[in-house]
This record gives sequence, structure tokens and C-alpha cells, in this order.
Amino acid sequence: MKIWKRLMKVAAGIAAVLILIVGVLFMLPARTPQIEADGKKVPGSIAEIKKVNIGGMEQTLLIRGHNRQNPVILFLHGGPGQSDIGMIRNYQEELEKEFVVVRWDQRGAGASYSKDIPEESFTIEQFLQDADEVTDYLRDRFDQSRIFISGHSWGTVLGTLAVQRHPDKYSAYISVGQVVNMKENEKIAYSFALQRAKEEQDTDAIQELENVELLYTFDNMMSYRKYVSKFGGVIHTEPEKGLMSSLLFSSEYRLIDKLSYQSRIIKSGKRLNDEIMSVNLMEDVKQLEVPTYFIIGKHDYTTAYTLVEQFCEQLKAPDKELIVFENSAHLPQLEESEKFNRTLIGIKEQIKD
Repeated sequence: MKIWKRLMKVAAGIAAVLILIVGVLFMLPARTPQIEADGKKVPGSIAEIKKVNIGGMEQTLLIRGHNRQNPVILFLHGGPGQSDIGMIRNYQEELEKEFVVVRWDQRGAGASYSKDIPEESFTIEQFLQDADEVTDYLRDRFDQSRIFISGHSWGTVLGTLAVQRHPDKYSAYISVGQVVNMKENEKIAYSFALQRAKEEQDTDAIQELENVELLYTFDNMMSYRKYVSKFGGVIHTEPEKGLMSSLLFSSEYRLIDKLSYQSRIIKSGKRLNDEIMSVNLMEDVKQLEVPTYFIIGKHDYTTAYTLVEQFCEQLKAPDKELIVFENSAHLPQLEESEKFNRTLIGIKEQIKD
């Protein structure tokens, strides 16, 4: 009986310590480390997490660079809701030497989440207005008339339309996994998943996929997109630094932001899905007035490689290029991060010339 009481006391002590640790972790604020060389802060560098009033609400920016005078590049994350700030720092170190790198958590995503955001504000038009406000904030703060802009996946919808509306504000548009025609894209994604299931003789996947009717709702898309992921249409080469580990060990997100990461993606996706499914940039965007670069993974079936080729071919732009990453699917910026960073630095040098 005495042993049992002692064990209970030990267990209670351990539980109390764990509760204290979790409580402390919940209290820790988000932070990003300063940029250092030889153990000292790099003079003229910038490293901050900044809350900015955008679209009538606080939204979060991660801003990092070795030199505040370098060109600014604004990244528009995918999803919707698939924010970058909490996992990206270790992938962008080379970019920080050449750019002021800005990651923006869009409304409802990551560190820009609030339960008070009106659901009716989740429209492409509102997100475009937000992107324009972020752009103007950066242009004004860093005294640059034009900045670079790069969109990934859903972010390419915003990036393409932002550049179409305000070409005077951007030095170049860099697309990563370009959205083109969503309904055609989903047909290709579904066909890829079913074909690969048959090649792999995955009877469970075949049975489930053959019972899918393309309805273009959020839940309907998730029912077959899990197989697009399973068969390599999302990630072809596993990112060297890991995705979940980068998120879990990041200091840029609070614990609550990490624990709620997936649920915030789902909320944003459901709210915007119907409007996103109507996107057809092949019809709506025939010309962009800035140099435009399409980076696409050869194995991408999330935003179909073939559609990006067609869009690039038809688009009129002062300069354009399709850059294929042979060992990537939908995440070339992570799957082949060194090549991705070199590519963007090369584009910067090309624009400068």
C-alpha cells in the first residue's frame, strides 16, 4: 500500500511538471533569430515577425534578410491556409543573402488566424486587396518602387491576378506550381491517382476511386487527392529538412499555431473552395506586363504540369520562361531547395541586367 501511494505521488509530480511545461510552451511568444555571421549580428540585416494591419485586421509577416537594401521578394503561400512562416526559415537561408525575404500568413492562416474574421471576407477579391496592401506596405517601408512576387499553388491565383492588376508594382512574377484551370486540373489529378492505383494493383484505392464522382466540393476533392499524394503527385523527393519537424521545432510559431495548423488549412479551404473551383486563368489572363517565370515539378499532379506548359505557351509577357524541376512534384521549393534558391537568385540577376 505504501509503495502504491509513493507511485501515485511520483505520477502526480510528473503530471504537474508536464502541465507546467505545456503551460510555458503555450505562453512562449513567436520569435525569429537574428541573422549572424561569426556569432555576431550582421550589420544592416533584418529579422522580425511583424504584425501589420491589413484588410482591417492584424496579419503576420516574417521578414528576413542580410541587407535591408536588397530587393524585396514577397511569397504568397498555397492552400488556401497552408502558411509558410512556421516551417520555412531553414529552407531560405541562401535567399536571405540576396533578398529581403517576406513570408505573409494570409487571413485565417497560421499566425494570421482569428476566430473573429468574418467568413464572408474569404473571397478572392478580399485576398487580392490584402495582397495589394502588403505590397504597398513593403514598397513604402523599404523604399522600393517595385518588388519581386512569388506565388505557390493557391498563391499563384493571387500572384497572377495581382501582377495583372498592378504591373507597375512588381519587378517580376515567379510562379511555383501554377493554378491554371481548376476543374480541368482536378480531372487530371483524379485520372493520375486512378491510373497509378491500377499500376500498383492497390485494390482498396481502385475501389474507392472508381466510386468517386467529381463534384468539386472540398470533401469530394479530399477523397481522391489523398491518393494523388500517396502516389507521388504532391511530393516526389522527400524534403531534406523535413516538413513536420521543421514546423514542430520552429520558433516562428506559438504552440497553438502549430497544434492548429491543419485545422486552419481545412477552414480556409472550405471557405474558398467554391470560388477557387471557378478559376480559369487560361481564359482570364492572356497577358502579363512583367517578366514571368514558371517553376514546375515534372511529377506535379496537384497543379498539373501539362496545364502549366499550356498556360506558359499562350501567355504574352515581356520575358517568360518555363523552368522544370525534374526531381520534384508540387513542392520544388522544398524538394530541390538548393536549386530553387539558385534559380531565384539567377532571376534577380537577370532582371538587374
